[in-house]
Amino acid sequence: MDDARRGHGQGRRVVEDGMEQLTNIVVSPSELEHIALLLGKLSQDTTASHVLLLDKSGQVIAAQGMTGERDVVALGALLAGAFSSSRQVAEILGERDFRGILQQGVHESIYTSLIGEHWLLVVAFDKQTHVGLVKVLARRTSDDLERVLERVLSGSAEAKEQVVNVQFRSSVENTIDYLFRD
Repeated sequence: MDDARRGHGQGRRVVEDGMEQLTNIVVSPSELEHIALLLGKLSQDTTASHVLLLDKSGQVIAAQGMTGERDVVALGALLAGAFSSSRQVAEILGERDFRGILQQGVHESIYTSLIGEHWLLVVAFDKQTHVGLVKVLARRTSDDLERVLERVLSGSAEAKEQVVNVQFRSSVENTIDYLFRD
């Protein structure tokens, strides 16, 4: 099963300015396929063991690579926490923020970068892959993903507005029926 399909129709939390908001985002199958292609290409070009697309709270939106071998849900949550704390470090240092962090291990490293203001791109790769290559390709992929994700967000807002209008209309009709019943 394609791991990128996990994001379809799931609710997600967006953290902005320290405030958590519960939002619903609906990713169409065509957009999920586009996201999967972008992540798959990045995974192939960097020989990454994992490429994850997360929201800033750590929820996995899409994943490529050897995702069955590790708990990507826990990995996503921990990496989002690490990224969040790095942004606080940036603030203490007088930086606006850190757009990317690199965690280097003996055998495997992880590069996490911010996409827009809502999502994280995570690339886990081995010591055979050059860090500079990962950063350059992740930047290109981030730009492409940002365009896709902005379309998804605007589409979700329109869909939510239509649902609210239908629910509001139904509620008004029910109230009017109640008020003027015999």
